Amino acid sequence: METAKTATVRPRRAVLTPVRASQIDAILPFLELLSAPGFSPGEWKIEPGQGPWFSDVPAVAGLRDALYAHGWVDGHFNWPDWQEAAQEFVVPGRVAGADVKTIRQLFTTHLRKDRFCEGHLAAMLESGHIRELLQRLHEIRATARVGQTGASRCGSG
Repeated sequence: METAKTATVRPRRAVLTPVRASQIDAILPFLELLSAPGFSPGEWKIEPGQGPWFSDVPAVAGLRDALYAHGWVDGHFNWPDWQEAAQEFVVPGRVAGADVKTIRQLFTTHLRKDRFCEGHLAAMLESGHIRELLQRLHEIRATARVGQTGASRCGSG
C-alpha cells in the first residue's frame, strides 16, 4: 500500500496526441488579426495597491481561448523541461521548418509560461513569434493531405 511518504512520483508524459486539420483551421483566422498594421496585444496596467498586470485586447483573449479549446495546449506535455529547446525557436525565422508537433509544444510552453510569468505571451506576440507560428501552420495546412476523418498528415509526430 502506497502512502504519501512512499508513493512514487511519476513524471508527466511527454506524448502529444495527433493534431487534426480542424484544430489548425480553428486558429488560423487569428493570423490576419495579428498581422494587421499597428497590432498591439494590450497594455500593462498599474493601479495603486496592486501589482502590475497585463490587459489583453479581445483578439489575444480570443486566441488564448481558441488555443485551449482546440487542444493546442496539452496539459500532459512537460513544458518546463522543454523551455530551453523552445528558446531556440523564438529567434526570428527559426519556425520556418517546424512541424505541427513542435508548434503545439511551443503554444503549450508559451501559454502555460504566461500563467506563471505574466506578460510572456504578450512578449511573444510583440516579437512576431506567435504570428510566425500561425504563418507556419498556414503553410502546412495549404500543403497537407487531409484524410476522410479530418486527420492531418502534417508532421504531427
